[in-house]
Amino acid sequence: MVTTELKLLAMGAGVLVLGAWYIGGRLPEIAEVLPGLIVDTGAGVIIGTGDILGIPRVDESECERALREGRRLDASFACPAGTFIGSVWDDWWK
Repeated sequence: MVTTELKLLAMGAGVLVLGAWYIGGRLPEIAEVLPGLIVDTGAGVIIGTGDILGIPRVDESECERALREGRRLDASFACPAGTFIGSVWDDWWK
């Protein structure tokens, strides 16, 4: 006699096999989308954490404007760290 647990186990195994078969056929599509999904998820986590901590979002146009006008303090708040440090580095070597 087949128990309820054995029936559930068989159904679960069937679902896993069908899921693996479906995903296996779509693997090229998944491989194409996955890197962008990971990057977007990471960016969302970082932006959300910054919002929670009260860190203002970066405005590229304000960053560029502050760098162009030579306002270093404003640029330090408006620019991503890499952009700001790169601009200081470039100015230092000129």
